[in-house]
Amino acid sequence: MLARLPRPAAILFALLMLAVTAWCFSVTPPPIKTAKKGGYTDARLYHDISAQVAQGKPYHQAAAELHRAHHYPLKPFFTMRPPTEIEITAIIGWKGFQKLCIVMLVAGIFTWAIAHEGRLTGIERFLAGAAIAAGGTAVSSDWLMALQEYPAGLCIAVAFAGVIGWPRQWWYVVPALGAALFIRELALPFALLALAYAGWNRRWVEVGVWATLIAAWGVFMAIHAQLAMAQTLPGDIKSQGWHAMQGFSGFLKAVIYTTPLQRLPLHWALFGATLPLAGWLALGGREGVFANVLVWGYAIMIAMFSRPDTFYWGAIMNPWYLVGYALLPRAMVQLYWAMQGQRRAEVAPLPAV
Repeated sequence: MLARLPRPAAILFALLMLAVTAWCFSVTPPPIKTAKKGGYTDARLYHDISAQVAQGKPYHQAAAELHRAHHYPLKPFFTMRPPTEIEITAIIGWKGFQKLCIVMLVAGIFTWAIAHEGRLTGIERFLAGAAIAAGGTAVSSDWLMALQEYPAGLCIAVAFAGVIGWPRQWWYVVPALGAALFIRELALPFALLALAYAGWNRRWVEVGVWATLIAAWGVFMAIHAQLAMAQTLPGDIKSQGWHAMQGFSGFLKAVIYTTPLQRLPLHWALFGATLPLAGWLALGGREGVFANVLVWGYAIMIAMFSRPDTFYWGAIMNPWYLVGYALLPRAMVQLYWAMQGQRRAEVAPLPAV
């Protein structure tokens, strides 16, 4: 997309990148909020719920009791997570679930490494797979996998590669995204965008399949809502809401603290977290539109609605957001030539399907 910028717009974009870089190395954003050392955490909550479900207690009852006991909100109903992950771990255990996440990570590495053959160079495809692998290091902790955003993000990584790399293979993309959606409702923007994208490309069978998936999820959530609200009591805590409006720094912190970037000094981490946004702009054609609407859409959602204590929303973009690093050199070449008034190095769009 950068390759198509007029020369004045390319120069303006370069100046914007310099301004953002200066901002990253000068700003000190408010810290995230985490549980006190030794305190009760979200991951502990989900492990405890799973243990009770494994002993035979119904999910919604177990979740409500533990939410209430540890002062977690129960209003509105979606403060109680969908039961998918907990029901699975109650059967196969957290180590078993961790193995499933590792399978999804390997699938993500594989699909990103080969899905763009003929459009990206071998080095770029290798780096894309490496980016998925680096972001996916969270699977080494079954404790982190209790945060539903992590396994959902792994499923999205597989689906994302398929949508923009193998558009005719939607039959495998839909189940991958379906798994993400039923684990964590934050995957819904992807499903809606995939539905719109299939319609844009006039793939009507695929449109029907996406619509069916979303409808099935809607029924699932309606049942979940009914069961969750049946467990609430008048004195239960109400959520403080999702309107913190943290802005760009809120998005960057969410990326930093859910990826290996958290090991860097803060200013370097902020800078590192911005770079994939530019990298994704290297993609051209309709696939580029899809990818950038998805990436920027999630960035805006997190910036607007997440709170300092919900920084883990960033995991919904991990590890696929980091593929932007693999595309960054091409994006910078595009920007250079656009500033010269020429067009080079654009990723060719896929042939019409």
